[in-house]
Amino acid sequence: ISRAVSHVFSSGALPIIMGGDHSIGFPTVRGVAECTSKTIGIVHFDRHADIQEKDLDERMHTTPWFHATNLPNVPAKNLVQVGIGGWQVPREAVVEARKRGTTIMSMSDVEELGIDKVAEIALETAWDGADAVYLSFDIDCVDCGFVPGTGWPEPGGFLPREALALVGKVAAEGLCGIEVVEVSPPYDTSDITSLLATRVIVDALGSMAGHG
Repeated sequence: ISRAVSHVFSSGALPIIMGGDHSIGFPTVRGVAECTSKTIGIVHFDRHADIQEKDLDERMHTTPWFHATNLPNVPAKNLVQVGIGGWQVPREAVVEARKRGTTIMSMSDVEELGIDKVAEIALETAWDGADAVYLSFDIDCVDCGFVPGTGWPEPGGFLPREALALVGKVAAEGLCGIEVVEVSPPYDTSDITSLLATRVIVDALGSMAGHG
């Protein structure tokens, strides 16, 4: 995965990755990071923090940011996680996030602050001293009533329009890569999860193009 992403990125194109398991977050970011000495920030949409060292004895599934923020040009302080609050978030992730100085904005924060302010905080934090920002969108950040086709459905997440609005605002500043993960077509109903995943990518690209 890292070699494929490096090949795309080094050609001058934008890597766009549609994946299943969120374990791909680490090799995709590494693929970009290996091609540049620039500092990379990450904006991560999810209901789960995904920064603990291991989960259920696995060292990759739901743990990509533990490994990615160990890369020399992907500092933890530039990791922003938005929409966190699924009850399946391991306590170890919260401990690790605090230790590394990352930023977590829960769904309660989103409700209290509003979409515009959340986007402002996410951009300021991810871009603080960074040269590029990578967007990771886990489809389960959206309320499970809208995305049945995922392995970790969680109630209480974003409405689709809220998620798309935030994606557009984050992408407006430019991205070095986009991934949409945790989409599981066998679990889907009428392809509605896949349609939203596609819309996330199209809206991100549209926002980037619209803002030059």
